[in-house]
Amino acid sequence: MIYILFIILFPVENKRWSFMILAFALGIVLDTFQDTGGAHAAASLTLAFTRPIWLRLVYGESYKMKNLKVIRTPMDRLVLLMVLCITVHHLVFFSLVIFNTSQILYTLKLTLSIGLASLILNSLLLLLFKPRFKA
Repeated sequence: MIYILFIILFPVENKRWSFMILAFALGIVLDTFQDTGGAHAAASLTLAFTRPIWLRLVYGESYKMKNLKVIRTPMDRLVLLMVLCITVHHLVFFSLVIFNTSQILYTLKLTLSIGLASLILNSLLLLLFKPRFKA
């Protein structure tokens, strides 16, 4: 699930509604090809809606004023942001795909295992393609 990286790294200063429409469109395209019935769209939209909360939690209250570029931040903060965002996204996604309250433990296992794999894959992609900036 690499597409989450697009939602995480999207520039902060853009308009929120256009960002949410893009996240929904990205999710609905994935739903079309994977036949998941809107679970990707709902999970992507939830992540786009809650991203300011995670940004505020990781970068502090001043993330709006500093014209934050998420891709330029240190790797430890970026990994923390990815952990929060991937957990929320996968929890919503697997809850909607399984859609059975008696399978909560199975949903949490899937969220943890596939979330860990997504975190490792996204971190490797960032390490390979993240631009290096001189201090």
